[in-house]
Amino acid sequence: MKFTPASDTAKQEVLEYAKEHLSTDDAKKILERHGYFVTNLWHIEDVTSSWECSDTDAYRVLEMALTNDWTMEQISESIYLAAQDLDLERK
Repeated sequence: MKFTPASDTAKQEVLEYAKEHLSTDDAKKILERHGYFVTNLWHIEDVTSSWECSDTDAYRVLEMALTNDWTMEQISESIYLAAQDLDLERK
C-alpha cells in the first residue's frame, strides 16, 4: 500500500518523522531504490574536521565545491569515459 500525504502539512509531518526515525543507512537505501548514487556522499564534518566554521558555512563550502562548473564537467567526463569502458552505446 502506497501512502501519499495529500496536504503540505501532512507531507511536512511525514518528512519530520523520517528525519527523526530513519537512520542514514535507511535514507541511503531509499534514495538508492529511486536510482540515486549514494556510495560517495559528503558530510559537513568533512569540512569542520579541517576548518574552523559553523555547520552552515561547512554546508556552503560543500555546495560551492561540489557544484562548481569544473567539478560538474569532470563528473560528466568521467561518466562518459566509464560508459565507453563498458562499451555502452550513446543515445
